[in-house]
Amino acid sequence: MISRRADAAFLLDIARAGKRLVAVGERGTVLLSDDDGRSWRQARQVPVAVTLTRVAFPSTNSGWAVGHAGVVLASDDAGETWSRRLDGRTAATAALDAAQAALAREPNPSSKHALREAERLVADGPDKPFLDLHFTTPQRGFVVGAYGNIFRTEDGGRTWRPWMSHLDNPNGYHLNAIAAVDGVLYIAGEHGLMLRSTDGGEHFSTLKLPYEGSFFTVAPDAGKIVVGGLRGNAFVSADQGKSWKRLDVAVPVSLAHVAPLSGGGLLFTNQAGQALRGSGDGLRSLRLPPLPPLTAAVEAADGAIVAATYRGPRRLPPP
Repeated sequence: MISRRADAAFLLDIARAGKRLVAVGERGTVLLSDDDGRSWRQARQVPVAVTLTRVAFPSTNSGWAVGHAGVVLASDDAGETWSRRLDGRTAATAALDAAQAALAREPNPSSKHALREAERLVADGPDKPFLDLHFTTPQRGFVVGAYGNIFRTEDGGRTWRPWMSHLDNPNGYHLNAIAAVDGVLYIAGEHGLMLRSTDGGEHFSTLKLPYEGSFFTVAPDAGKIVVGGLRGNAFVSADQGKSWKRLDVAVPVSLAHVAPLSGGGLLFTNQAGQALRGSGDGLRSLRLPPLPPLTAAVEAADGAIVAATYRGPRRLPPP
């Protein structure tokens, strides 16, 4: 619904659609800014009223958003209007159909377990959120979320296939973030889970990191991969995850999001309302006025940093 207080909503993510900024958050809120975050207005049409957790624009006009109740939304007009491409009930039914077909083809402990999990999805209803998304082409992409749920589309979201059987995640840990570096896909999750695919997402195998806490964000950095998570733990790998180096973080506060900067380096946000610049072997806090917790940030076209926060969007000075 259109609200006069939408610009103070709890926001969870922000992305660029060309020069436009698009932020998403609670109750299906989608905010648009065409002046580098100085002013905001609501999107004209959003077909859901559930919390939206992530938004991304692979191209200027074509964008995707995911959120609670297993919803996936698409926009082809830079975020002005959105249509629903998937929801939790449809996703659960697709998982059940796939599990039943797999069991009929090859009855074994793995296929029986998959069927039980799919039946649980249907019985639970649409209560499991998607937490991130990544599209390798305009037609082909993944959405990932709670309890190990991952779905793949190869036709621009018209149909979706459950992809849980392609992951080494037997405990069904939450999948919090997905990103790609030079064609290699990475998924970060809870309990130190880190997955990698070198074949376009056909198979994901587990990587070993020197930390067993949850990771919430993953991003590329000049051919390297960087992850961040609980208590300010952050690591970088320059060899596709074979080895990891811990980044020195100034404050032990959970990292919510990381994004590359146009001039090089990374920008992290954390739950203490801080923005941190990644450089060399560590992260250093930017000198900013007191802010509410920052859930994500993006570099605007004019070089300023615009953040999604617990109380609406905030425009910050360039780092």
